[in-house]
Amino acid sequence: MNFSNKFIQIIRILQEDAKLSCKKIAKLLKTPASTIHFRVKKMIEEKIIVRFSSVIDVGKLGYETVGWVGLTIDPLKTDEIANQIANFEEVRMLSIAGGAHNLVVQILSKNEKELWNFIREKIQTIDGVQNLDVSSSLKIFKWDTCYFFDLPR
Repeated sequence: MNFSNKFIQIIRILQEDAKLSCKKIAKLLKTPASTIHFRVKKMIEEKIIVRFSSVIDVGKLGYETVGWVGLTIDPLKTDEIANQIANFEEVRMLSIAGGAHNLVVQILSKNEKELWNFIREKIQTIDGVQNLDVSSSLKIFKWDTCYFFDLPR
């Protein structure tokens, strides 16, 4: 899909501040507000914009541990296990993986003990989980919620 420069600029602005009005974005881009409104509406309809949300400093809310869990599972139960894990509130990201593990899970917790309890009580008890490796972040240098990839500026 080929996107215009204006389209990319709107995406970038909304990722930085999703609460900006179309009128304010229009002023920043020196474009009519109706054009911005139309393009944002089109992005929503085409599911390019899935939702608008707030970025929260989770550390200030007491969540200081990010755990990464690589799971080796019964391949015949991949979807079943993935769907079960995806429903846990603590899970921030879950994907099927290539390499040493079938699934990779990112978990947000208040501390190492809470992370371990979650893994022990909720992940290890799932039928079909065969093995797991856990890593946790000791210091986060970058946590970016904006996804620009190689979009042209």
